[in-house]
Amino acid sequence: MISSLVSPQTSKPQSIAFMTDFGVVLRQLLQEIQDLNAENRRLAERLEDLEELQEVYHGPIPAMGDRPALKEAFARQREALSGLPCRVFELGQNLHLLEQRFSAREENASKSNGKKTVHRIEKLKALLKSYGGSQSFKQLQDDLDLSPAQFTRLVGSLDKRSFEVKRRPGAKRGEKVLSLKVRIAEPLNVH
Repeated sequence: MISSLVSPQTSKPQSIAFMTDFGVVLRQLLQEIQDLNAENRRLAERLEDLEELQEVYHGPIPAMGDRPALKEAFARQREALSGLPCRVFELGQNLHLLEQRFSAREENASKSNGKKTVHRIEKLKALLKSYGGSQSFKQLQDDLDLSPAQFTRLVGSLDKRSFEVKRRPGAKRGEKVLSLKVRIAEPLNVH
């Protein structure tokens, strides 16, 4: 049985089959090489097109003598950019804090006073003008006929740019005085 595999009659058809398979493989390899060469040419053309675009958008490619200077410039740029994430993060945190503060101020400013409160504030301004710009809490509370809680709520709703709360020196313990910070420039109605 072994002798039949080695016999000259069977070796000739096997070698022809091997040669045929080898020829097919060689043709396939040759086709792949041609395809790769065509791809290489296409990529080379694409690279030339991109280099032309690069020159249009960024100027000519630097000469070989300029390249060390460019390496130094890129190194400096990398050093500057290495600290950039920390600074960007810090700026982001600062921006977030500012946004929070701004929204908190908007919330406080958006609380509008009711008609009754606005009327009481106008009456309070008139009383303070008539008293010369300042008066004790107790006197103003009696003049406006308000309870202590109502008067405290009214003082809390006052514009702090125009009104000021102080303690009266040398008076009763804890006596507070409400005064106008800025004299309101309204014309006097003299009749």
